Amino acid sequence: MSSDDDTLAAVEQAVIGVPGVTDLYRARPTVASTVSAVRGIASSATPARVVVDDGVLRVVIGTDGYRPAPEVARAVHDVALAAASAHGLALTRVDVRVARVG
Repeated sequence: MSSDDDTLAAVEQAVIGVPGVTDLYRARPTVASTVSAVRGIASSATPARVVVDDGVLRVVIGTDGYRPAPEVARAVHDVALAAASAHGLALTRVDVRVARVG
């Protein structure tokens, strides 16, 4: 497992621990980074569900429906950014998308 894989795994674990998050879905990279993502999937036993695409961390979550989804998304943003920074991953932005509520 590479350090990039370790960093993404740490971000995933941090996101899953956010109160209100029930699911973490595979984020899709943009067309420009699809080739890179395919290589990453092929070389990794368990592909990461979060994606870094040109400095943008993409996260797709499901929420429990009890805590307001925007509040959960903001918390995921903060936790993902902190986890990435703690592992030396410099990001320009963190995109959090709520795919399912409740």
